[in-house]
Amino acid sequence: MGASPYTDDFFLEYDCLRRCPSDVNVTLSSRLRCEVLLCKTLRRCGSMAQGSAMRYRVKRTYNNHAYRFMQKLGCKPNDRLHFLLIRDDKKTPRRFSASADVPAMPLHKPFHSLERLVPRMTLFSKKNKLINALVKNRKGYAVFMEINARETTKGPFQAIRAQFIDVDLNKVAFTAQAKEHIQQHLKTIMADPSEQFQSIEITQIKNGQYRLLAQRTAQRVAALKKQFMNKHRSSLKDTMIIETKNGFHVYWVIQGGSIEKFVPIQKALARKFSSDPLITNLSRVMRIPGFYHMKNADSPYLVRVKQWGREKPFTQEEIVESLGLKPVLASEKGRKRKVRARRR
Repeated sequence: MGASPYTDDFFLEYDCLRRCPSDVNVTLSSRLRCEVLLCKTLRRCGSMAQGSAMRYRVKRTYNNHAYRFMQKLGCKPNDRLHFLLIRDDKKTPRRFSASADVPAMPLHKPFHSLERLVPRMTLFSKKNKLINALVKNRKGYAVFMEINARETTKGPFQAIRAQFIDVDLNKVAFTAQAKEHIQQHLKTIMADPSEQFQSIEITQIKNGQYRLLAQRTAQRVAALKKQFMNKHRSSLKDTMIIETKNGFHVYWVIQGGSIEKFVPIQKALARKFSSDPLITNLSRVMRIPGFYHMKNADSPYLVRVKQWGREKPFTQEEIVESLGLKPVLASEKGRKRKVRARRR
C-alpha cells in the first residue's frame, strides 16, 4: 500500500472536529468533509490527489507556534487574551460583529485554558460559544490577537507585552493633489528594473487627492524580504520575528514597560525601519503565527515564527538606546508647545 498523502496533522484536525461537542461552531460540511477524506485515504492510500482541505493543513513544525508566541509575549496563566477574526477578503466591508456570518468576530479566552496545538484551538465568542479558530481561518478569516494586556476589550491597559513593527513589503502607496504627480511618481518607480508589480491602481479619494496603490509580485516580495533581513540583521538579532506573506512582524518583548512610552517608541521604531506608521495604538491587533494569511484563498500563506529571539525580555530604555531612537513623549510635546506660545 502506498504512502498516505495526508500527514498526522490532518488526522489531528479530523479528530478535533469529530470530537467537537454540539455547541462548538463547526459546520456539518466540515465534519462530513473530514469523514469522506478519511475514508478515501484509508481505502486508497497514495492513489488519491490531495483535496482542497489539505491546502490549509498546519504542518507539525508550526502546530504550536501560536501558543509559544503567546508564551514568548509573557502572557500569564490568568490573563484574559483578546482575539479578533477578520475576513481577509478585501471586498468584504470591515464591520465588527460577533455573528458568524459577518466580517469580524471578537473572541476571548484565558491563557491557562488555551489549547496548545492550532488544530484544537477554540475561543469564546461574546455569548461564550466556542469557535474553532482554524476552521474559521480556512473559511477566510484571519486570526488576530491584541498584543498588550487588559482585562476587557474596553478596559484600561494593564501591561505592555511588546514593542513591535509591521514591515509590509508588498504595497507601494503614494498620495498627491494632482493626478500628474501620481503618474510622475509611477514613472519613477517603474524606472527601477528590479521592480515587479501584479496590480497598479490610481484612485481619487474623498478630499480630492489622488492615491496610487501598487502591489508587488510574490517574487519581488521574496527578494525584498532577503534585502530587509540582510540590512537589519544586527539590529534584529535578538528580536522575535514573525514572517507573513508580505513581510515581517518584529517584536521586542517587554517586561515592566511604561504605557506612556509605548506610542512614542512605536512611532520611533516605524521611522527607524520604514514600517507601517499606523502600528502605534495600544489596542493594536496582530496576526498570530500558525494560522493562514487568507487574502488570496487560492494561495494561502502560513504565518510562522522565523526567529524566536533571546530569552531575556527587553526594557524600553534598552530599545531606545541600542537602536538610537528619538521618541517624543507627550509630556515633552506639552513643554514644546508652551515654549512656542511664550515666544509668540
